[in-house]
Amino acid sequence: MATLVRTFFIQIYYIPSSSMEPTLQVNDRVLVVKNTFLETNISTGDVVVFYGPQTEFDENYYDQFLESLQIWKLNNDQTYLNSALIKRVVGIGGDEVFINQSGEVFVNNKKFTVLNIDEGRYFKDQTYVVPNSEIFVLGDNRINSQDSRYIGTIPFKNIVGKAHYVIFPFENFTNIND
Repeated sequence: MATLVRTFFIQIYYIPSSSMEPTLQVNDRVLVVKNTFLETNISTGDVVVFYGPQTEFDENYYDQFLESLQIWKLNNDQTYLNSALIKRVVGIGGDEVFINQSGEVFVNNKKFTVLNIDEGRYFKDQTYVVPNSEIFVLGDNRINSQDSRYIGTIPFKNIVGKAHYVIFPFENFTNIND
C-alpha cells in the first residue's frame, strides 16, 4: 500500500545541497504531492520537484511504480538532467522573466520577491520568455543553483509535484508554499 501511495500520490524527497537555502536546508526531507492523479495547481512562487527538460519523461505507471521503490534523492546542484530537481517557479507559460545585473527578478514587469532570499549578482541583464505549457524555475540560493538560467524551461509533463512541507528534521517543520 505504501508503494502505491508513493507511486501515485505523495513522496518524501531528501535535499542534498544548498541550492534552495534558506527555504530548504541540506538534509531536509520534504513532502511532495504528486501530479499523477491529483492535478495540483502549479503557480508562480510554488516550490516544485521536476525532471530536467531533456529528460524523456515516460508516463508509464509501471515504470513509475518501479522507480517509487527506490529511495529518492534530489540533485539540486548537479547537471544530472535525468534526476529529480527542486526549485521555485518564477514564471509560467507566456510570462516574461527579466533578471537584472543586481539579481532582481521581474515577471511581466512586476518585481518577484521571496522573503529572506539573497538575490545574488549576475554579469548581465537577461530576459526569458516562458513557452506555453512550461515553467521557469530558480533556486532560492541563486548564486549556487543550476536552474532555468542554465538548463532551460521545464515542460509541465516533467513536473513530479508540488512540495508542501519540510517534515524532517522536526525542528525545521514548515509549510513550504505558505
